[in-house]
Amino acid sequence: MDDFEAYGLLRRRPQDVGAVALPPIELAPPRRKRSHWLRNSILAVVAYLLLAAATVVQPLAIPFTDVRLALPFPGGASLLFGLPDRPYTVLVIGLDRRPGESGPSRTDTVLLLRIDPKADSASFLSIPRDVMMAIPSADGGWSRDRINTAFVYNYSSSDASAAPEAVAASVEHNLGIKVDHYVIFDHFNSKRVIDALGGVDVDNPVAFGQDNYSDDDVHVVPQWFAEGRIHLDGYQAVAYGRIREGSSDFDRIERQQRVASALIARASSPLSLFRMPATYSAFRGAVKTDMSMRQSAGVLAALKKVPDSRLKTRSLADASVPCASCTASIQLLDADKTAAIIADAYDADAGALAAQLLTTAGVTAY
Repeated sequence: MDDFEAYGLLRRRPQDVGAVALPPIELAPPRRKRSHWLRNSILAVVAYLLLAAATVVQPLAIPFTDVRLALPFPGGASLLFGLPDRPYTVLVIGLDRRPGESGPSRTDTVLLLRIDPKADSASFLSIPRDVMMAIPSADGGWSRDRINTAFVYNYSSSDASAAPEAVAASVEHNLGIKVDHYVIFDHFNSKRVIDALGGVDVDNPVAFGQDNYSDDDVHVVPQWFAEGRIHLDGYQAVAYGRIREGSSDFDRIERQQRVASALIARASSPLSLFRMPATYSAFRGAVKTDMSMRQSAGVLAALKKVPDSRLKTRSLADASVPCASCTASIQLLDADKTAAIIADAYDADAGALAAQLLTTAGVTAY
């Protein structure tokens, strides 16, 4: 009993000596476990967007196939790169410009690159430079001449877009194919882009060459290409597509398409990421285009996703015949054959429209 009384005295002692009593300590209830669902959701979305953007720039290759996959990016190419979210066409114009030349140059290559971003497919459609078409003139009229004259006749030193837009207008007027963007390059400078990517590998079906080849009409560098799989640096790749000796313009078109396809394959390699700074610099110095760098990168990204099996190369050279009544070396297009080729590269409606417009323009073979 004494112990209990002593305990009671001890409890009252602070009050007895005039000290302030402390309030009793109350224990806080157990903390509830916080939910991080919002933070985790945001992190997951950010991670997905980063991965989607990365695979758009460099698609993932599926082993033992030619398929390359990329995660869908919200909004697609139209949001990420500012490109149409539908099939679109890029006009590629190659100029046979010599070093030091200024002003209008001969159009050596006219090629239509069609990309379908939803189907991950693409096609190259080449137009022979000597094919007759209705060409726009500065006064707003139209005249019949070779397609490669559209650039020269409409060249303007004060308006860089006048000449390529005239070529684009010729394509739409005669073939019904709408051109969304254009790219102009000259053969002399394009070798820098090829070198920046480490060259290209092509399957050459027939050995050929030229002892007196020169890309500047001054320095002669013989060029010979063996049959089979060959590696070409920039200078050799340009020569491969330019040599005329012992071949026709139609042969050159096929060779140029091989180089273009090989260039896409090289750019699609994961190793190309390490070459992007040099490639970007070479591209800016060698190419003129109405596309921004963002859009140009989008075109390259779209091509990287295209498997080899979905990349078509077609040429209207297969539909052309010599013009017997023309004083110059001019080719005319067979309307039916043209319709079949364009239907294969685009679709049946596009082929039928091209045949109709060519006939209306009066530039068909029959």
